[in-house]
Amino acid sequence: MKLKGVPGLPSAPFFCKNIFQNLHLSLQFCVSFQEILSNSKWENKFLKTRLISLFTLIILFLSIQNLQAQWQGSIDFNLGAPQGAFSNEVERLGAGLNVSGGYQFRDSPFMIGLDLGFLNFGSDSRDEPLSSTIPDLRVRVDNSYNLATGNIFVRVLAPEMTVKPYLDGLVGFNYFYTETTISERGFGSAEPALRDTNFEDVALNYGFGSGIMINVFNRDGRGNANYTHNVNSAYVHIGARYLFGNEAEYLKKGSITRENGEVFFDVQKSKTDLLYFKLGVGIVF
Repeated sequence: MKLKGVPGLPSAPFFCKNIFQNLHLSLQFCVSFQEILSNSKWENKFLKTRLISLFTLIILFLSIQNLQAQWQGSIDFNLGAPQGAFSNEVERLGAGLNVSGGYQFRDSPFMIGLDLGFLNFGSDSRDEPLSSTIPDLRVRVDNSYNLATGNIFVRVLAPEMTVKPYLDGLVGFNYFYTETTISERGFGSAEPALRDTNFEDVALNYGFGSGIMINVFNRDGRGNANYTHNVNSAYVHIGARYLFGNEAEYLKKGSITRENGEVFFDVQKSKTDLLYFKLGVGIVF
């Protein structure tokens, strides 16, 4: 006796085949990154090259995916709360934005993509003479204490519904950097004339997240025959994630001091775990 397929749905063997293929691909990425995470010596140039190669591979992979797969993108406002040893050194929330995009595999609940983010953990400013020979020309000097992140994620999505939950697994890096800029003083001054990154460090991270995608627009519901652009749906995104960060060196607000014309850095060093809270919007093509 043969079982007939339901019209409009993929056959069971086809669906299962896609599930196993996607799981196999996800496991390959996880094993590769676990090999890197087992060695915390970021200074090793081989590890840097390996991580860059993996990010290049995922970009290439996304670019050649079947066009019938669903592409999704979102932009979120982020709050980052330091955890553990990191919270002992940085006692404030980071705020910023992140963008993400990826493909949901055809006939599968799995999605794979890239996530890029930025957090600012504070800044300090002062007015200084442009030079010792021109004391009457003063400029604004700003120090900002920042974190940039890059992550590959694998997401498992619930079936289509108005409120759709999901689970994420992520792996990537934290890039801490302190930037100093010089600009004109005064309200509405121009872009900084000079900028320099005076301290930076990188650490690997990995973690998990979850959230919900609340559907606010469906193309099928417009009833407009002249509606031709490629956006199929839009949603509001609410989520949270916990990323375990390897040990890194960084500066925080108040770490830069000056004495007798010399600059001193009070460098902090710790694990860099972060709890993120996210709110944003996204679209599905």
